[in-house]
Amino acid sequence: MDEDFLLNKIWGVWTGKIAGGTFGQPVEGKEKEDIQDAKPPLAGWTPAHLSFINFPNDDEQYELVALLALENLNDEQLEQKLKSNTLLSREYLGTYWLEYLKRSYMFTAEEYAYKFVKRWKLPWRYAGDALYIDPQDNKAYGNPYFDWIGAQMKGEIFGMLSPAWNWYLNQKNSPEQDLILLKPCLDLSLQDALMAHRGVAVVGELFISAMIAVAIVHDPFNYQEETTYSNLTNDDLQKSRNKIKQVGICSERIISDIKRIKQVLLKYEGIETSNVELYFSFIDPVIDYYEKDHNPVRWEETWQKCSELWNAFEQEMIEDAKKRYMDYPDLLKRRLKAINFEVQGERRNIHTLFNNSAIIIGLLYGDGDITQAIRISTECGEDTDCNAGNAGAIMGAYLGQNLIPTYLKRFIQDEIKPAIKKWKDKSIYNLSKRTVSQSLRIYNSYNH
Repeated sequence: MDEDFLLNKIWGVWTGKIAGGTFGQPVEGKEKEDIQDAKPPLAGWTPAHLSFINFPNDDEQYELVALLALENLNDEQLEQKLKSNTLLSREYLGTYWLEYLKRSYMFTAEEYAYKFVKRWKLPWRYAGDALYIDPQDNKAYGNPYFDWIGAQMKGEIFGMLSPAWNWYLNQKNSPEQDLILLKPCLDLSLQDALMAHRGVAVVGELFISAMIAVAIVHDPFNYQEETTYSNLTNDDLQKSRNKIKQVGICSERIISDIKRIKQVLLKYEGIETSNVELYFSFIDPVIDYYEKDHNPVRWEETWQKCSELWNAFEQEMIEDAKKRYMDYPDLLKRRLKAINFEVQGERRNIHTLFNNSAIIIGLLYGDGDITQAIRISTECGEDTDCNAGNAGAIMGAYLGQNLIPTYLKRFIQDEIKPAIKKWKDKSIYNLSKRTVSQSLRIYNSYNH
């Protein structure tokens, strides 16, 4: 393992996530049409972003807490917990949530999980349950946001901690071999996801973690791809298409990685196949539309198709809630309120689906350009800071810090604005070095 290579990639992940999250913050919760009507247009950094540059974003805080939990383990403890697959058990990680998280920066599923433990004195292992009956008093509890976006938004660090080394050496594309490479990352991500989420939300966190784990091992300087062009008429270029050398990344490889990761998740025993299929029912159409027409301006048509899928699924969620909480009217009321989530009178979709579509649309139609990936994911609307943060992090993992444009890096000034207690260091570079240290500890524990 080349530690300098790893540092450059992890630094790229953190930079991409923070740049993306910052870019999406001013329009968080808005619809695509409202964002496109903004003045000045959201084609790049605008004066509106200056209001958020020093404003903490809750999206990174859970990953920082997980890092602190790992740093406080000595090597022997870390190795023992890895062997028992309890490195970030809910009971252990939960103590760090209680110690470091600020109540004012906790929302939806995480906020309810916190209430489960802090107010209702229930164990962490039930804090993300859609329905939990306390055997002591037969009282019903439920996290109405159990399938919301909070898990997906915080998956990057587990890919950084357990990269899928040798992913691109597995030429047979065997899901069984791919699962071996990704299992350390998925196991860690699963433990974290179950803190406050269930179902398709857990799949979302595992998917983001896996994308980071894979993208980190991509070598952007030693990369050759067969790049296809829609409606190509130039015969000479057609003949030379196999000779194109690509510095960086392009959508063909991203699509290939997504498809392989899907097959891994279908085989991974920690999650239900039906939830994996549901999650990818909002990703597969994006890939299908893109492969039919690579034209980057077509992303809006693809997003419209995903919006139609969401409208149908939203009705299914309502029917599911009525059945699930038939005997629990208070829980039904909370769930329906969550489905019709509003902030200051404005309806917002912060469900895992179809926000995952926005991430993939940004990645594919951005086609190797991290700034465009962030912009498109943001312009889709909905939970813009989460989506652009995920898209930026994945692109940062593929490219590494050195290939991220100065345009993005200069604006955020290599700074993270932590929303947690007792975290003073704002340097993204220092955060990256700390992440590398824990990644190496985990790697050495598995390989000694």
